[in-house]
Amino acid sequence: MKKDELSGLGSYQGGNFERDYPGGEKKWEIVKAAARLFIKKGTVNTGVRDIAEASGITVGTLYHYFKSKDDIIAAFMDYAVFGTGDFLKEAESRLEGLESGEALRMAIKLYLGFTNEAQDIVLFWHQETRNLIPELRKRLIDNELVLLNIFEKIIKGGREKGVFEVQDLRLAAHNIIVMCDMWAFRRWDLGRRMTPQQYSEEQIDFILHGLCYNGFSAAKQQAKEVQQAK
Repeated sequence: MKKDELSGLGSYQGGNFERDYPGGEKKWEIVKAAARLFIKKGTVNTGVRDIAEASGITVGTLYHYFKSKDDIIAAFMDYAVFGTGDFLKEAESRLEGLESGEALRMAIKLYLGFTNEAQDIVLFWHQETRNLIPELRKRLIDNELVLLNIFEKIIKGGREKGVFEVQDLRLAAHNIIVMCDMWAFRRWDLGRRMTPQQYSEEQIDFILHGLCYNGFSAAKQQAKEVQQAK
């Protein structure tokens, strides 16, 4: 998979993530490098020197940004909270007034954009949640609840308007998040079969089909008409 293909998945509309990340672009690069190493070697077998070398900096420079390896792991949580906060702001400002089908389509694209910015970190969270210290585990779960509430609210609104036919709103929201995250932990095959943009469109159609049943075509046509009217 080419780097430019990865950057095309549901682009981060709120700005430049590397620029906006707390601590700046260099700190963000260190966090991403650490995530790649943790996935490959595990947290126990990865040292601070390994992370510094992967980031193209000296150990002394790394300590300017992070006090320890545990501090880097905690920074992953900062990414999750930062990304979710911006996703929430984007959702509130851009989805207001949209029809339910189009609102859900836009929300999924936004979320795919955020997760694509840090695929290795997303994969790290899925693998290491059980190994986190209690404080970080609780913070991660609380952050996930924010995401769940956003999608659940959109789906509930659509169900009330007769657009979506689904009984368990919470389960539907969980499924959407996992299906978006799938690009990170199934990319070994998906990346050979389709571009990120194709993945985004295919997943959105698949999700809407599951929520709408016979109303899928109507919801898709509704979204198309909204896009053409802009």
